[in-house]
Amino acid sequence: MIKSEKESGVVTIRTLCVLGMASFLLSCTEEAVEWIDVPLAENVFFESRPVYNSDTIQIPVSANSDLEYMLDMKQGGAVAYHWQAQELSDPQLLLAEFHGHTIRTSEAPGDVMFYKQHRNESSQGYMVAPFDGVHGWYFSNESDTDIDVSLTLSGFYTIP
Repeated sequence: MIKSEKESGVVTIRTLCVLGMASFLLSCTEEAVEWIDVPLAENVFFESRPVYNSDTIQIPVSANSDLEYMLDMKQGGAVAYHWQAQELSDPQLLLAEFHGHTIRTSEAPGDVMFYKQHRNESSQGYMVAPFDGVHGWYFSNESDTDIDVSLTLSGFYTIP
């Protein structure tokens, strides 16, 4: 003989579950929750909406030479990057510096900040610009062969 849900006790269990959940939710909403109002820090919220970019750039670096590849960025803008040197026989022969500096408008000294300096054939990371200015990479190819650096970017920057 097949029992109805009511006779088998299923309704009672469901009813208890529903009542239990309802009382739990009511108790959660009745409890006062305290919050500590944290003041808004500088360079956290911006009224403007920057343009999101994504690029892959091939940067040729001649043998025994150096160059800088820079991005224009506003303070608070972020960039994720990955670069890989091609045709490099020895990773120790490539000096890479990731840095940023302000744009000088007079003879007064500007600000410069080094984010990472190393010798290697690749690097990746994420940076939030600490000030308006140019931010990017200095590559010094100390090998006797030309190389290409493949740079992949995404974030809030412009290529000058």
